[in-house]
Amino acid sequence: MDELRRMIEEDGEASDLSLSSLSIPGEDLSRCVIRDSVFTSCSFPSTSFYDSALTDVVFDSCDLSSADFSSSSFLRVTMRDCRLTGASLARSRIRSLTIERSSLIYSTFDLSFLRDVRITGCDLSDSSFSECKVDGLSFLDCSLVRSSFRSTMLASVDLGDSDIEGMALSENLKELRGARLDVSQALAIVRMVGVKIR
Repeated sequence: MDELRRMIEEDGEASDLSLSSLSIPGEDLSRCVIRDSVFTSCSFPSTSFYDSALTDVVFDSCDLSSADFSSSSFLRVTMRDCRLTGASLARSRIRSLTIERSSLIYSTFDLSFLRDVRITGCDLSDSSFSECKVDGLSFLDCSLVRSSFRSTMLASVDLGDSDIEGMALSENLKELRGARLDVSQALAIVRMVGVKIR
C-alpha cells in the first residue's frame, strides 16, 4: 500500500507496479491514474477508484467486491479470477476490457460506454447494463440471470451461449431489435413475456 499510495501522491500516478497480496479495504483512491501494472491476489473490497484512469492493468485473483470504479476510464484492462460482487463501473468509458472466470453478481455498468469488452465464464446474475452504449460487447458462457439491459440495444451484443433467464428489458422489448439469440435464449424471452410453451 505504501508504494502505491506514495506514487499516486508524489507523481500523480502509479506505473510499472507488480504487487501481490496487498490488502487495502475501504481506501479512497479516487481520481488515481494507474498504468502498466499487475496486481495479484490483492484485496480491494469497498475501495473507491472513482473517476480513475486505468491503462494496461491486470488484476489477477483479486477481491474487488463493492469497489467503486464509477466514472472511470479503462483501456486494455484484464480482470481474471476476480471477485467483483457489487462492484460499480457505472458511467465509465471502457475500451478493450477482458474479464474471465470472475464473479460480478450485483455489479453495475449502467450508463457506460463499452467498446471491445469480452466477458467469459463469469457469473453476472442480478447485474445491470442499463442505458449503455456498446460497440463490441460479448458474453461467452456467462450467467446473465435476472440481469438488466434496459435501454441497451442488444443487436450489437454477442450473448454467446449465456443464460439470460429473467433478463430485465423495457416493456416493449425494444432492446431485442436485430438481436441474435439461440433457441434456449429465445425460449427464455418467450417465457419472460408470459407465453406458455406446450
